[in-house]
Amino acid sequence: MIKFRQYYVANDLFKAKVSYHMDGRIDKRKCVTIYARDWCRNLRHVFQDGYINESDMMTDYFEQGRVVLFEDNKHYPEARKVAEMIAAKRESKRQGA
Repeated sequence: MIKFRQYYVANDLFKAKVSYHMDGRIDKRKCVTIYARDWCRNLRHVFQDGYINESDMMTDYFEQGRVVLFEDNKHYPEARKVAEMIAAKRESKRQGA
């Protein structure tokens, strides 16, 4: 069972700090991309299937790993809900500033 929270995702054994991003694909498919925010690579252990890390060397500071969840993924609805909540909070901060 994977738990989706504002700042992390977790299963029974691992917890990974993450950031969520919605859509933005060139093919216009709806998705939620979950990016790892730390170097411990726990996101790989939370999502054994679908984990992507395209870094080509140990010192690649720009790619920490990610998971892309599309509408047909069983985790998509819960991840989308959290991503939309985060987007709404950001938007309300912009409106208030």
